[in-house]
Amino acid sequence: MKSKLMSRLGLVAALTVIWLGAAPMAQAQTEKDRIAFVNMNKVFDEFYKTKLAQAQIKDQEDEFKKELEAMMNDYKALQDRFKQAREESEDRTLSVEARDKRRADAEEKLIELREMEGKIRRQEESRRRQFAESMKRVRDKLVAEIQDTLSGYAKNQGYLAVLDTSGDNLNNVPVILYFDPSRDVTQTLVEMLNSGKK
Repeated sequence: MKSKLMSRLGLVAALTVIWLGAAPMAQAQTEKDRIAFVNMNKVFDEFYKTKLAQAQIKDQEDEFKKELEAMMNDYKALQDRFKQAREESEDRTLSVEARDKRRADAEEKLIELREMEGKIRRQEESRRRQFAESMKRVRDKLVAEIQDTLSGYAKNQGYLAVLDTSGDNLNNVPVILYFDPSRDVTQTLVEMLNSGKK
């Protein structure tokens, strides 16, 4: 009787040890399954709103290139008039009075050229700043929308964390060296974001 009781206690103890040993493994397995991975660069690039925004920015850049081209054409025309006035100011066949008039005209044109150079430079800098600010605003807005969608999806799926696989560290080595491709939610996220495409 005593040996049966000891035998049962031994069995219970063994089962307890097995159960206690298996519990952390089961918990670790569950937590592993609750971590997902996403390539944010790919999601951003394949989001239909990113492509629309890029097209709008390209249109603005093309418009500015036309403006700049027109300004450069005006600049070149003024430069040609300056060169002509300068050459005429050195023409010995003209009277001193006529040459002085051409010299004064060339000096005026030179001042206009310097002013136009400054205007073109300021316009170019201003537009580049506008483009940079506009692109940052658009990018921030799109990233926020992607993150909101991702957060909702992750909460719905019960994920503890979603890690970005697109980044490299300072040594140009991927931050995440390995992950199970079955845990990658990139395509799912792209499809969710693009489901609202009109």
